[in-house]
Amino acid sequence: MVAVDPDTDRTVALRKARFKVRLRRAAEACGYENLYQLGRVCGISKDSFKKYLSGTRLPNYECILRLALVLGVPCDWLMGSDEGPMLRSVLKAREIDAAWKNKTSKTAQLPSERSLDDSHTRREAKC
Repeated sequence: MVAVDPDTDRTVALRKARFKVRLRRAAEACGYENLYQLGRVCGISKDSFKKYLSGTRLPNYECILRLALVLGVPCDWLMGSDEGPMLRSVLKAREIDAAWKNKTSKTAQLPSERSLDDSHTRREAKC
């Protein structure tokens, strides 16, 4: 007789539920109105994909990787990891991009002011 751990069963059920919700959310965000089309793109059979969408089965690592690549999301997020660290990293990346764009746009717009402020640049130009 096999012992059944109720905590493990609840954990697996929770992971399946999170996966199906996040799979749908990511697919809709990518514009997949027909979710089975996503399965075809990833090379997943319709029966298997149907089980993923219903929350009765979790995919293997290879399928998770294919889905994550096609949807453009991290594997751990798709599998139900906490959104906090991922969201913080995305926001940090956006801050870095915005700062870089602001820096490059100011540099491109004001080359004469920059040369006036940088006295060492003028000295190098004279040499």
